[in-house]
Amino acid sequence: MVAALPDPDPDADVRLWVDRRFTVRGAGTVVTGTLAAGTVRVGDTLAVGETPLRVRGVQALGRDRTAVSGVARVALNLTGRIDDVARGSVLVTPGAWHHTSVVDIRITGASRPPTAPVLHVGAADVDVRCRPLGDGLARLTLDRPLPLRIGDRALLRDPGRRMLWRVDVLDPDPPRLRRRGSAARRALQLADADGAPRLAD
Repeated sequence: MVAALPDPDPDADVRLWVDRRFTVRGAGTVVTGTLAAGTVRVGDTLAVGETPLRVRGVQALGRDRTAVSGVARVALNLTGRIDDVARGSVLVTPGAWHHTSVVDIRITGASRPPTAPVLHVGAADVDVRCRPLGDGLARLTLDRPLPLRIGDRALLRDPGRRMLWRVDVLDPDPPRLRRRGSAARRALQLADADGAPRLAD
């Protein structure tokens, strides 16, 4: 199965979900995560939200590297305003990602999710409001913005019932639902969406 996966693009925009942050004496703040695609180099600038951070050092498999391409586990020594960097933060190529608080999704599971589940994507877990649009389609409103794109996959979790649903991102920048019946019309627009980005759509 792994051999059949497409090769990651070393030139792709970086999106690194931080799963650990710690301090190393003499080096400063270090974060770790899985680099799915793209390349991180010593001296690069990455961003957490609007805050730029400089990559002072890169390690993979316990060895110092000048650059690492995905897929790889990496440790990054960062400098800059690092106060907001924690587990669940996302380091991205500056200006390359749309951070969204509202996203339309296809949802797959055995039952209907609750109105207030938890979204798990990367190393982040975010409280969301779930509004059904139609059969297998819903709109999520996130407690904080995340860098999401069409085709991203995630999980919804109901903490009370310990149930999970698969999520496929169909539109990370959906139009507002302003009028009565607009949710049903939106569901018709998304009915054939399969999570593949197409400029015509």
